[in-house]
Amino acid sequence: MRKSNIDNLWSLGFMRMCFANFLLFASIYALFPVLPSVMVSRLGISTGQAGSMFLVFAAAMFLVGPFHAYLGDEYKRKHVLVYSTFVMLGATLGYVFVDTFPRLLLLAAVQGAAFGLATTAGITVAIDITASSHRSAGNMGFALAARLGMLVGVGVGVWMFYLKGFSMVAYLSILCGIFSILFSLRVYVAFRAPIGVSRCNLDRFLLLRGWIPAINLMLIAFIPGVALPLIKQGDYSVLFFLVVLVVLTIPFTKIFVKLSHHCQRGTANTTCHLSMDAGLLIGMAVCCFLSDNGNEQLHFYTDFQLIYKVIGIAILVALAFYFLLTGPYYKRKRVR
Repeated sequence: MRKSNIDNLWSLGFMRMCFANFLLFASIYALFPVLPSVMVSRLGISTGQAGSMFLVFAAAMFLVGPFHAYLGDEYKRKHVLVYSTFVMLGATLGYVFVDTFPRLLLLAAVQGAAFGLATTAGITVAIDITASSHRSAGNMGFALAARLGMLVGVGVGVWMFYLKGFSMVAYLSILCGIFSILFSLRVYVAFRAPIGVSRCNLDRFLLLRGWIPAINLMLIAFIPGVALPLIKQGDYSVLFFLVVLVVLTIPFTKIFVKLSHHCQRGTANTTCHLSMDAGLLIGMAVCCFLSDNGNEQLHFYTDFQLIYKVIGIAILVALAFYFLLTGPYYKRKRVR
C-alpha cells in the first residue's frame, strides 16, 4: 500500500479515536456535577458521604493501573477499550436504581476501574494507529479531545438535569458511551504479537520521571474539581475554571511527552490523564466534605465563601509549585 494511502487511513482512524475519547469523557463528566445532590436526597446520606464516592472512583482507577500493560498485551487493545466501556456504562445505569450507600460505593469502584482501563486502552490504540513521526502531536490532539469532552459533558449534564431530571442525564451518558464504542469499533488496529509483559508493572500506567508535574497537574485540576458541584447550585463560574483547565493542561501534556524516553509516550499520556482526573475527583470530594451541613443545598454565605477561599489557596500553591519545582525540573530532565 502506498504511503499516502496509509497516512489517510491513520488520519481517519485517529479522528475516530478522538471522537471516541471525546464521547467517553463527556459520558462520565455529565454525571459528576449532579450525582452528589441526587444521592443525598435519594439515599438519605450526608453530602460528605456522597462525596466519598469520588475518592473510591479515583482509588479504583489507580488500583487497576498496574494491569494495563498486561491486559493490552494479552488481549486485543481495542477489545479492552470496548469491553471496559461497556462495564462503565453498566455502572452508569446502576446509578438510576441504586438504593443503598454501600451499593453506591460499589458502583463507583466498578465505574472508576472500567474508566481507567478504557482511557488507557484508548491512548494505546490511538498511538498504535499513528505514524511514529506524528505521535507527539497525536498525544496532544487526543488529550485535547478528552478535555473538550469533559467540558461539554459537564455543561450538557447539568442542562439535561434541570430539563428532564437525573434519569435522563444517566441515559444521555449511556448514549454518549455507546457512540464512543461505535467510533472505536470502526478503527482498524493492526495485529501485534504479545511481547510477554508481566501481569503487574508500571508500563502504560505511571511515568516515574513525571512525578513532579503529575503532582502539579493534580493541584491545578483540584481547582475546577472543588468548584464543580457548585454548578448544580446555579454557580456557573466553574465553567471558567474548566475552560482554564483545558488551556493549562495542553502544555502539561507536552511536558509529560518530552520527559518520556523511547516508547514511553503512551505511559506519559496516561500519567497526564490520571493526574488530571485524580485532581478533579479529589476536588469534588473536598467540595462535598466542606459543604456537609445536613442539607443537599449549599448555604451561599458560608459554604460558597469557604470553598472559594480553598480555591484561592490552591491557585497560589499550584502557581508556586510550577515556578519553583515543575519548570526547573522539566528543563533539567526533558529528553526530547
